Amino acid sequence: MGKSRIAIFYKGLKKVNRLCATVAGILTLFVTLSIFVDVFLRYVFSRPSIWITEVSTYLFLYIIYLATAYTLQVGTHIKVTFLLDYLGPRAKRIVDLVTSIFGIVFTVVLLWQSSIMTWSAFKGKWTSPTILSAPFAYIHGVIVLGSFLLLLTFICTTILEFQGKDPMTEEQG
Repeated sequence: MGKSRIAIFYKGLKKVNRLCATVAGILTLFVTLSIFVDVFLRYVFSRPSIWITEVSTYLFLYIIYLATAYTLQVGTHIKVTFLLDYLGPRAKRIVDLVTSIFGIVFTVVLLWQSSIMTWSAFKGKWTSPTILSAPFAYIHGVIVLGSFLLLLTFICTTILEFQGKDPMTEEQG
């Protein structure tokens, strides 16, 4: 029997999520090294940089939002499971479906509001009030991208769960 369209789409989405998580990992390495250099410059030469703290703060948003969908995809997001240990398989499935639906609703609101904020920043040419004058549209834009990928991942995993399939064990893409 052939794979469903949702399973095929989810396989491609998983590749995109993995790529975004890889970029987030590289950014984490860059931020870590930058902060190390800044601490070294500050305490050894008494000459801190003027940009590392601000750039690291913005890149932290990229790290979070680029990795969120992947985290959901592989099932390593934070869960409170102590109550689930007392439930049977059917009840666990129902709880998973309900929490996924709540996750979809939350992510829709996050995507909607972050899109409004990003569009306002783009239209208004908002920049940071610092020496870098970083354009906020590019900083906020990653929230829109990450929320969109998270929403697609939530929808795919919820549909697969509803069909009785385990999204974590579906053929890895």
